[in-house]
Amino acid sequence: MPFGILDPKLPAHQRVPGTVHLYEAIHGVDQFASANLKRDGDIILVPQPSDSPNDPLNWSTRKKDFVLFIICLEAIMASTVSPILASSTIVLVLYFSKGFQPIALLTGWHLVGAACQSVFVTAIFVKYGKRFPYIFASAVLVGSSAWAAVATSYKSLLWARVLQGVALAPFEVAVNASVGDMYFVHQRGVRLALVSLSIFGTTFLTPIITGNVTNSLGWHWMFWLVLIFSSVTLILVFFFVPEHVYNRDKRLDTDVVGDDMAPQAPSDSIVSSDVADDDNEKIPSTGQQQEEKETYLHSLRLFSGSKTSRPLWKIFLRPFALLLHPAIIWGCLTQGTMIAWTAMIGVVLAAVFMGPPLWYNEVKVGYMYTGAVVGAVIGFIVAGVLSDFSAKWLSRRNNNIYEPEFRILLVIPQMICGCIGIWGFGFISSDMYKYSRYLPPFFFGLETCGMILGAVASASYITDAYRDIQIEAFVSMLLFKNLFSFALTDKAYPWLLASGIKRCFTIIGAVQLAVSFLTLAFWIVGKWNRYIMHRYNILRILHLE
Repeated sequence: MPFGILDPKLPAHQRVPGTVHLYEAIHGVDQFASANLKRDGDIILVPQPSDSPNDPLNWSTRKKDFVLFIICLEAIMASTVSPILASSTIVLVLYFSKGFQPIALLTGWHLVGAACQSVFVTAIFVKYGKRFPYIFASAVLVGSSAWAAVATSYKSLLWARVLQGVALAPFEVAVNASVGDMYFVHQRGVRLALVSLSIFGTTFLTPIITGNVTNSLGWHWMFWLVLIFSSVTLILVFFFVPEHVYNRDKRLDTDVVGDDMAPQAPSDSIVSSDVADDDNEKIPSTGQQQEEKETYLHSLRLFSGSKTSRPLWKIFLRPFALLLHPAIIWGCLTQGTMIAWTAMIGVVLAAVFMGPPLWYNEVKVGYMYTGAVVGAVIGFIVAGVLSDFSAKWLSRRNNNIYEPEFRILLVIPQMICGCIGIWGFGFISSDMYKYSRYLPPFFFGLETCGMILGAVASASYITDAYRDIQIEAFVSMLLFKNLFSFALTDKAYPWLLASGIKRCFTIIGAVQLAVSFLTLAFWIVGKWNRYIMHRYNILRILHLE
């Protein structure tokens, strides 16, 4: 029972998927150690790379980071459109002669569009890989931004917003999974933190920029700017993001296999020359037939063949089935609630701070998001430092064995920052006659810091513990997050009017505290749950494997 984690009693030849031998034993022979396993120094590579130069695990670290950087740039552009109207609410109310709630639903229906598209795009990701969906989504973002830029009616802008949600879905679903495709376990923490900052954190910079744009050039120019920059990132994605889903020998997926499948390369291994990764030593060969290195022109094709024999209709249904999976439910709550609370804070900023006693215009409301940007960056730094460090430190003290539960320690600072931020924002915003105008952005920053920490914790855990179903898992989490956020957006104004800001945020903070305490239970039973879910696979029971 390492560090309080409930350890199922298994025969010596069995192990729980996700539990891996991360370091080579200094003395003696470890349970899972093997001279055939490939290493980076004293760290055993998980998963094990094949001998193919086309295996993304064998790409140089520079190439991996460059590909991930471009994907994150496009993810930033796609995520930017979610809060793009936050600081321009009053302008749109007057332009379309609508109330606050219909304008808020321009964002709500955008999230619904992302949720609906995520289910369909999952099947494409799993069946055909990630390159085509990324390019398609980038093109849709360009087209929908052009539509929004010329929209003159509420209905036209609404449908453009829904289409922008369609463009957003692939990036919210798959960028975390791309990290799992290209990087080893010990390299993922800081990259997943960067992904969370790109998808969730940088969105708070948008209202600051768009408030000034709306004030100076008009609200249409918000979308013209998105069109210009997303056109550039579309070109970058097409030319510099190759397919990175690779089918390797299942025995090499040492973080996925369980039971009597030994986490080592085949026994006929021989020593090969250096692989492309400039961080790796000379490593053993898997004995597989060597592939020719793919040419650059060949890498530009949209499709590279089917990645699974599983029919599309089964892939389509799998995210819904995973909503019954305890780990996915935990991920939905840990990530989805904190993100939804930021939408609630956005409603308060638009409804309260543009009225008495402050009478802020769209520029000043945009500047209220400055604290959120700072908080997101701090969350990224903390998560980037702690996620990999804590996993390696705890593995060393656990007989060199890594448990995915080591990733969820980030929920502790998430709980502290998030709950203080929620309660502080609600308390201060309820009486702006009395308190300083600088306090709400400060507490908003604490909340977004907690949001990033929770997003990294949940994404890291799902990627490391359930990498074989990570795409479907992230779709399930996206469905929960976006539909929950839509419900809050739809009911936020009536709830605020009926209960008041302080009472609403007191309840929200209590809910978040309860969600955070669920992690304590999940820390204890997480490994046991991995074993049970492997033995009694929900997807297998429902014939969706």
